[in-house]
Amino acid sequence: MRLPAFGCMLLCSALPLAAQQLTVYTTDYPPLSMVGQSGNISGIGIELLRQAAQKSGITLDIRGDLAWKRAQQSAKQTRNVCLYPFTRAEVREHQFRWVSLVIPSEHGLYALPDGPRPQQIGDVAKLRTVVMLGTTAEGRLRDQGLPYTTTITPADSLRMLRHRAVDLWAVHDIVARYYAVQLAVPIRRTMGLGRADIWLACNLAVPMEQVTRLDKAITQLRANGEDERITQRYLQRQTP
Repeated sequence: MRLPAFGCMLLCSALPLAAQQLTVYTTDYPPLSMVGQSGNISGIGIELLRQAAQKSGITLDIRGDLAWKRAQQSAKQTRNVCLYPFTRAEVREHQFRWVSLVIPSEHGLYALPDGPRPQQIGDVAKLRTVVMLGTTAEGRLRDQGLPYTTTITPADSLRMLRHRAVDLWAVHDIVARYYAVQLAVPIRRTMGLGRADIWLACNLAVPMEQVTRLDKAITQLRANGEDERITQRYLQRQTP
């Protein structure tokens, strides 16, 4: 059956638009991504992604309404679905298309200023460490056979450290800096746990043309220092 010329024109013009949209699922992990009670989504990487979308001409539907485990399953199974913030790890390497490095970061072990100063990883095994449940930081502690306690949020972890219920806090460096400022708790980095860069990761079927355009836009923004300018705003004390 042949479509009328006008109907074909509408259909054909709609296809490119649909192909340029990606759904990005995110989770509440300040300051990388912040999902407010009203549904507003902000954060360092969120602002960077929105600017990159404008530069690349690709529409990003950024959503925080899906449980994080379900979001990861959706990104594995559904075309044009992406995840942010996501840490690149060996176990995940072939499960997603790694679109672009959004925020360079590391995992670190943090203590109070007068807390312990472990010199090697063996020293950590003798100390009490807290980490957020389900993070790649937890995975690194587990892989090295280190004992630890988990919490649901980074703020809970820092409160345990402040009250000396634990000796060390394993966390992304930028997350540690943010919560230390917001909760006014002085902390000190005692040891690194390795790279933990924050990526935009997508379904394997996302076209390379979209990947290339988004990566180029994000790389340009970072090269121009836009990521640092955004970061500095978020690392200032926020007053109610």
